[in-house]
Amino acid sequence: MIRLIYASSATVEFTESKLMQLLGKARQKNGELGVSGLLLYAKGNFFQVLEGEEHNVDKLFQKIEQDDRHNRVVVLDRSEIKKRAFPDWSMGFRNLETFDKSQLRGYNDFLDRDLSPEEFGEMGDEIVGLIDHFRSIC
Repeated sequence: MIRLIYASSATVEFTESKLMQLLGKARQKNGELGVSGLLLYAKGNFFQVLEGEEHNVDKLFQKIEQDDRHNRVVVLDRSEIKKRAFPDWSMGFRNLETFDKSQLRGYNDFLDRDLSPEEFGEMGDEIVGLIDHFRSIC
């Protein structure tokens, strides 16, 4: 089993309605593939954790990479895992546009900026920490 964490930038505006449509489709597809995870969205940036059997995660991620609704896809972590962090979630979700980020432990402004691919890579530890935080409160 593997965990894959990636970040990307939206190429189109995502309203709350569009985010909910995306989430519904992701939950259905992930359920079919046995993939679990978490999706975070802020300021046109996506951060997603996918976990499951390697073949299924890779198959799903290939489709994600080809989706023209986002670009600048950067893999932040890909590692083998013994157990899932999100075993009961086909896809957890948090829209950080409507979340008080100042309440987050160790908050900084990276969620408020349009990050370049290089910055995504540099922010890997912060993003992984943020994902861990949301796992504990969602």
